Amino acid sequence: MEAAAATVFVGRIAPKLIEFLAANHKLRQNLEHDITYIQREFAFISAAIQQDDDCRWRSGSRTDHVQRAWIQIIRDLAHAIEDCIDRFTPRVAISNKSPIQKLKTRKARNEFAEAIGKLKKISKESSKLRTTYGTSTSSASSSPMASETIEIEMNDFHSANSPVDMDAQRDELLELIQQEQQQLKVISIVGFGGIGKTLLARHVYESMSQYEARAWVCATEQQRPMDVLIEITQKLGITTSLDGGGHPSNPCELLRSHLGTKRFFIVIDDVRTEFWHAIKYAFEGLSGRIIVTTAIQSVATACSSSAHSHVYIMRTLTETCSRRLFYKESLGQDDDREDQLGSEALQKCDGLPLALVTTARYLQSTDNPTRENWAKLCHNLGAHLETNEMLARLKHVLVHSYTSLVKHDLKTCLLYLGIYPSGRKVRRRSLIRKWLAEGFIKGDYICSALDAAIGNFNELVNRSIIQPTDQGASRSKNSTEVKTYHTHGMMLEFIVHMSKCENFITLLYDQLAPPTPTSKIRWLSVHDASASVAANDLSLVRCLTVFGSAHKSVLDFSKYELLRVLDLEECGNQLEDKHVKEICRNLLLLRYLSLGSAVKALPKEIKKLRFLETLDVRRTQIEILPTEVIKLPCLIHLFGKFKLQHGVGRRKMLKLQTWFSESSKLETVAGFVVDSNNNSQGFEQLMEHMKHLTKVKIWYEQSTNSITDPIAMRRYLSCLSDAIKGFIKRSTDLKKAHSLSLNYADGCSQDLLNFSLEKQDSSPSCYLSSLKLHGNNICSLPPFITMLGSLTKLCLSFPHYQLTRDILSALSRVRCLAYLKLIASQLDKLVIIEGALESLRHLCIVVEVMNELEIEEGALPLLESLHLLCKDINGFRGTAIQSLQRIKEVTLHDGVSDETKHEWKEAAKKHPRHPKLLFVKTAEDIHMGSEPADNSESPAAPTTNTTLSVTVPHDAISTGQSVQVDGDDLQSYDDEKEDMYIDIIEDFASKTCLDPLINKENLEQEMEGEVGLKNQQIEDVIRSTHQADQNGVLLVMSENTRKRARLDIAEDNLMDKVVDRVKRKKPQDVPETKPTKQTAPGHVVVISDGN
Repeated sequence: MEAAAATVFVGRIAPKLIEFLAANHKLRQNLEHDITYIQREFAFISAAIQQDDDCRWRSGSRTDHVQRAWIQIIRDLAHAIEDCIDRFTPRVAISNKSPIQKLKTRKARNEFAEAIGKLKKISKESSKLRTTYGTSTSSASSSPMASETIEIEMNDFHSANSPVDMDAQRDELLELIQQEQQQLKVISIVGFGGIGKTLLARHVYESMSQYEARAWVCATEQQRPMDVLIEITQKLGITTSLDGGGHPSNPCELLRSHLGTKRFFIVIDDVRTEFWHAIKYAFEGLSGRIIVTTAIQSVATACSSSAHSHVYIMRTLTETCSRRLFYKESLGQDDDREDQLGSEALQKCDGLPLALVTTARYLQSTDNPTRENWAKLCHNLGAHLETNEMLARLKHVLVHSYTSLVKHDLKTCLLYLGIYPSGRKVRRRSLIRKWLAEGFIKGDYICSALDAAIGNFNELVNRSIIQPTDQGASRSKNSTEVKTYHTHGMMLEFIVHMSKCENFITLLYDQLAPPTPTSKIRWLSVHDASASVAANDLSLVRCLTVFGSAHKSVLDFSKYELLRVLDLEECGNQLEDKHVKEICRNLLLLRYLSLGSAVKALPKEIKKLRFLETLDVRRTQIEILPTEVIKLPCLIHLFGKFKLQHGVGRRKMLKLQTWFSESSKLETVAGFVVDSNNNSQGFEQLMEHMKHLTKVKIWYEQSTNSITDPIAMRRYLSCLSDAIKGFIKRSTDLKKAHSLSLNYADGCSQDLLNFSLEKQDSSPSCYLSSLKLHGNNICSLPPFITMLGSLTKLCLSFPHYQLTRDILSALSRVRCLAYLKLIASQLDKLVIIEGALESLRHLCIVVEVMNELEIEEGALPLLESLHLLCKDINGFRGTAIQSLQRIKEVTLHDGVSDETKHEWKEAAKKHPRHPKLLFVKTAEDIHMGSEPADNSESPAAPTTNTTLSVTVPHDAISTGQSVQVDGDDLQSYDDEKEDMYIDIIEDFASKTCLDPLINKENLEQEMEGEVGLKNQQIEDVIRSTHQADQNGVLLVMSENTRKRARLDIAEDNLMDKVVDRVKRKKPQDVPETKPTKQTAPGHVVVISDGN
């Protein structure tokens, strides 16, 4: 595991050296030979480390102490080289080529050359050490634990008749299986390793004795996909015959011939994607039931992709069931303990059955079963995982979760999660920005670093290693919609232990001995610790994260030299303004800075942080932002709620505007406060010059000393309105989704938002994908909204105002909406007719009074999630969802009547998809959704999020127990970006009477939603800039083949054929897509106002 981190660090050294020397020609000449040697040496070192890591963990061989010692030396060498570069970067960098500047940096450049020479010498010596000592002969032998066949199934953990908390899930699966359907149904059981997937499938299998043909096979025991089919035929008792050539008959044909019209039940345990795609054709057209188990969500989705199939997400045990299972295995009793014996183990096991059983048996085997003794053992549970054979089953699952990750940078990203305390929510976007600031992930010409980081995060979610904190939303939401996640308790314990053993992450908390004075601390995470680190060398620390209080020696920032990531957001009140000044004076290499609640101001010295990429002051008391902040040359993301400093004169404003036009990298501003006071003007004047801005949040507030002159007030609102309009018009970057959030005061909405986009403004170059409006009143839908041809997410939040039928009817002209959220005190009668909002996938309505809602037959053909948070849904009956063919989740207010609850439970049971039904409990006044783009992650952001507890009916199909209604869901897809893009296929759009679409996702949705070709969907769009022939190349993926089609825009006859195919298709022909895609409609939608 330590090799993953070592490989990442080693692999990035040579490129970093080359980048550093590119701006220092003289140094490059002098060090060219040394750099070439180090680069070549490290290429072999990186390969050797990867090979050793893969071999050692996959084979489970004994520890090779020589190899690990050598890896430690190489990793330290990699760190030393990177430290050298970072230390000299501010000193050697030459901003101009004047002789005076070169003279000033001469000493530093000579020192750098000398340091590189020493490191080259160390590199040679390390290579000699490996040659001299080689590797230990023990590496070829296997440990007793590794030589054993580790059986992961949990049948021996429980009584077969009474598995803890398994009956409810078994009954849910049985209900899905026993539905009267002639078509083949594949049910995928998915969840983290050790959650009990195999055990659940076994109990269901044993209940299916009425089937004519049954078989159970384990895919991991087979080498090839065909071996799985052969195993099934053997389990079914099918005799393998020989064909005319004397070869065994095709198992696929044998199986189909034998099953015929029989009712069969087959379980394929631990299936892989490539296996399923190879064997699924053996069952096509047959009538039977197949259960597959997997820990990978994409595999489950692939197996259960048909309309009649189902993905079942397993739940961890509840706290009550966890305690009952734990005490049954450790003490032989089911009753709870009042003395909290084993409470530490219960917390770390986190409801995972395998962890509970193995840990309980391990503790039971020890002497002296007291709380103090068990707490001590649990404190070092990670160490026991590595050595104790009683925990071998659990270790096997955890190690497999790690070794199954192919990329080494992905493994490093996983290890990085060890900085977070157990049970702590991890904000998705903040974590990704930290990975980038650390330099763990590098982009290339195909995939940017941000895309790669998002891909790594999604892969960890896909493999169930990290999970949404809101499990109730996991079924209907993808990873871009859920904001916070957590690492499973036992997986985190494993990560933390390995990180500490290999000195990757140093933890500091009161129950843990402080690091020794000789320890080299590089990643430091402080968990509410009073321990001092005064005796430690902190100059090498690259990342410091503080949760809670910290000793003053930790906050002595004069000791740090190489910090890149500094997260003090949850630091206690010890952090003051004087600390911020110290940070700005000393930590010149910072790339990520997050500050806590006691900070009141940012000093002008912040201009020294020239490498800062992310500044997050949402938890602080900062209200005024110095201009030095927005002039930071590398700043990309800025979070908080602040005004621009007063006294920015005309000349300085012109300089700022010029700087933003030419040099700024700022992409996210969430956000600025503007008000009716003349002194607050400034941001709106700068906004039009922020060329890279993609996400912006603006608060417009009424000031106590507002402008009294109505003409001046209108002039100011007009200036702000023009800035907003300009931002929308500049939404032309094909690689980035653009979002806007506006929170405005009473009486200004009409003046501020009463603008439209001229025809040229709504051309293909204008693309705003996400919009949120929050205020106290709204008279009509702002006209510019209906002219946004690519708007897919819209939230209208007016908690104290009624949404009239005129506003609701105007939504019909927003044609591409995939997400719609309406928050109001009262909702007029709303009738959604067939042909209206055909692309809508998520509909959320939060109101106190709902007059009437009706969804006509055939309407909302793609709707997957329906949230109605109103205590009285006024006759909207559960039978309404029967026509919603894609519905996966329905959420109602827990305050609805018992009769209504019963009716909706029955409707959910009768629906072919068995949508998850949730009842949420809220406060009397539901007040939701005021956070900006990317601001929802911070608990301290001005927010009206309401985390809702959930009642899950025991007799309804359900895979979740809690849900969070997030007011910023409309921003949920913004961080998901595609690998490649196309400029714009204008001719296609104009001929189909559609708004031209800008990025791969939208183009994909348009083509998929309109053409609806069976078994075909757009997969990739290759950007075709600078192509003289203006050809657009589309990669089209059918179900089992990839086809390449070439659309020549210059040939009208070919395009006309495409248009004709589009016009012949109907909305109901649209094939089902994965949750990460939204299908765009191809024609105007109409919402009836009920008249």
